[in-house]
Amino acid sequence: MAWKISLNEARCTGCRICEMICSWSDEGGFDPSRSLITVESIDEKDAHFSIRFDPGCKNCGLCATYCASKALVKEKEQRDG
Repeated sequence: MAWKISLNEARCTGCRICEMICSWSDEGGFDPSRSLITVESIDEKDAHFSIRFDPGCKNCGLCATYCASKALVKEKEQRDG
C-alpha cells in the first residue's frame, strides 16, 4: 500500500532513524547514504532540520512508522474512482 507522508519539520530531532529504516527496507542494509529520505541540519544551534524525499521513494510509510517525534506521519492516500 502506498501512503501519503506528511511532514512537520519543526518536530524533527535529527535522529535519522527514517534514513536508517529506509536504507534497510530498500537496500537491505543500514546505510543512510543509500536512503530515499534525507535529513539535513539547517541550523545546528537551534536544532532545525530539513527532510527531503528522493523521487524514487515508494511511499511505503516505514519512515513515518518509526518516527518517534512524529515529524513524519503517514495517512491513507485518497484515490479517485
